[in-house]
Amino acid sequence: GLHVVFGTGQVGRPLVDRLLARGLRVRSVRRSAEPGRHPNHETLQADVADREAAVRAAAGAAVVYQCINAPYHLWPTQLPPLYHHTAAAARSAGARLVVLDNVYAIGATGTFDEDTPERPCSRKGALRKQLADELRAMHVRGDLAVTIGRASDFFGPGADNTSLLHARALAQLRAGQTVDVLGDPDQPHSWSYVPDVAEGLCQLGLHPELAGQTLHLPVAPALSARAVLTALASALGVPLRLRRMPGWMLSVAGLFSPFMREVSEMQYQFTEPFIMSDARCRHLLGLEPTPFDEQVSATAAWIRTRT
Repeated sequence: GLHVVFGTGQVGRPLVDRLLARGLRVRSVRRSAEPGRHPNHETLQADVADREAAVRAAAGAAVVYQCINAPYHLWPTQLPPLYHHTAAAARSAGARLVVLDNVYAIGATGTFDEDTPERPCSRKGALRKQLADELRAMHVRGDLAVTIGRASDFFGPGADNTSLLHARALAQLRAGQTVDVLGDPDQPHSWSYVPDVAEGLCQLGLHPELAGQTLHLPVAPALSARAVLTALASALGVPLRLRRMPGWMLSVAGLFSPFMREVSEMQYQFTEPFIMSDARCRHLLGLEPTPFDEQVSATAAWIRTRT
């Protein structure tokens, strides 16, 4: 069957590669033109903000993957239509829908798993929960087979505007300058390695029996921001000094960056342990995250290629 990937950003792109590597036919859909990467790879230019365009883009699909995100500060207006239109597209095609989600809906800190009650404590978390609830209700009604895969904060090649390696931190790290970090750099935190997220979504697409589930995608054991950045600086051969970004600096950064402005309400995730359990996904799929030293060397190699 045909696997249709909406969005070929930091996760959608490696997901396409994994599906192609398994000999599957893949159509990737994005707003801007993209060359095909393989004889089995069809590319389509479409704006999923247009419901009919999304439905046309998914025609003939067996599995649809929702990997599109909206700009952080535009979530309230742009995220619901993306969810609604990709769901409509999958339903129209009679396809299963696999959705990339984050863990904002849970709201919990400490160690949390799929059974932790969803009690969001942020506007963005409340929105994510609302959208996930809508999809799960569609599944229960029999309107659409949906599997939701959740990841924590991204880390790895291609992940260039994240809570750990936001644009400012990336530039500081490469230059050997003091790196600004969110929250307490010594709290354990789950970082989702982008290739592992892509592999997890690929597996969800290949396992129809997991429809109806909301699963945490494979993630390496939690590490502090300091531990991750220390390893990365060592691999890059640069010194590392960290500075906890004070509230006023976040406010100033927010004047110039909508992303940084929106980060402030998510700070709770970085001021105490934030540990996502992936035990269920490992058990169901037999997936193991990439060893941390391999994550670091691949990420360092990618950072070196950036100008």
